[in-house]
Amino acid sequence: MEERGLKIFVPEEEEPGKDSSVFYNKDMKNNRDISWAALKVFREKVEVPEFNIADALAASGIRGFRYSGQGNIHLNDTNPRAIESIEKGLEENDIEAEVSESDANVFLSENRNFFHLIDVDPFGPFTPYLDSTARAANYQSFVGLTATDNAVPAGSYKKTCMRRYGSTPMKNALMHETGLRIYIKEAFQNFARYDKCFDPKICWHERHYTRVMGRVTESKSRANRTLENIGYMSFCPQCRWRKLERVDKCGHCGAEVKVAGPLWTGKISDQRFTSEVLEEMPEDWESREIVELLDSEAEILTPFYDLHKMASSTGLMAPKREDVIENLREKGYPVSRTHFTPTGIRTDAPLEDVISAMKD
Repeated sequence: MEERGLKIFVPEEEEPGKDSSVFYNKDMKNNRDISWAALKVFREKVEVPEFNIADALAASGIRGFRYSGQGNIHLNDTNPRAIESIEKGLEENDIEAEVSESDANVFLSENRNFFHLIDVDPFGPFTPYLDSTARAANYQSFVGLTATDNAVPAGSYKKTCMRRYGSTPMKNALMHETGLRIYIKEAFQNFARYDKCFDPKICWHERHYTRVMGRVTESKSRANRTLENIGYMSFCPQCRWRKLERVDKCGHCGAEVKVAGPLWTGKISDQRFTSEVLEEMPEDWESREIVELLDSEAEILTPFYDLHKMASSTGLMAPKREDVIENLREKGYPVSRTHFTPTGIRTDAPLEDVISAMKD
């Protein structure tokens, strides 16, 4: 098979799964596109004699192949079939890399403070690899974490979420943003235990997975300051008011609210970073649309509104999204589309003004 001009060797199958002899998921191409561009942006900011890149769960090797030319590539997988595919792909694509056949946690832990980019792309949650990733990250690293257990922090399995992430989820229109914020919280807290600070730079949810990417620095003081971004999300099921803060009563209608968390209450992306990522991405890549949306909503903290859900709860006809956006902009509020849903908007406008814009 080929991806972005690179050849890979994997058994052809209808649906990749945990039992695949060599795992390759073509539906993760957007993930790999954005990760490639994010690495290019970060790489330009770091001046080191040797830039070391780790793909700890390399499988077919495509993710590591995509990073070639940016530094010293280290590809690891515990599956001997995967190692065969990786070595064949390296030869076919004329790429140099160090290949190891080890448990991912052992591989990372044995390279303490060594890597400038660490990519962890497992089948399921990334939590089993967080400790070893924190050990392997150095004073100035970039880390990418993929999770495919989205149903857990999105509220379908509340007890599993509480056990795995120490957080209460929320199953409603905001569930995937809630899940993303729980993932970022988990990454931040884990690195903080090692006196390192995780600063999210570009994080998103798409279809079956969530991706968290951020800069890691060895800074106790920065981690201490950033602790203020760990909190809760309150949501009113009656009027759909929401706030990134723990409260007992709705600030709009006074009803009891549902609370999710602890979770990340800061920005889920850095607009300065997403703008630079956009500059790196070719115009014809489908993945570019995701980054455009991330860039447009990056500076707005308030969780998004699903206009169809809002219309249902207020008894209004669902208006056109662009009409609502234009109305709120005319009133002076920051507003954008959101990557979470095509029927959503993100704005800091008070709920009453969002409803007014829908009526208008």
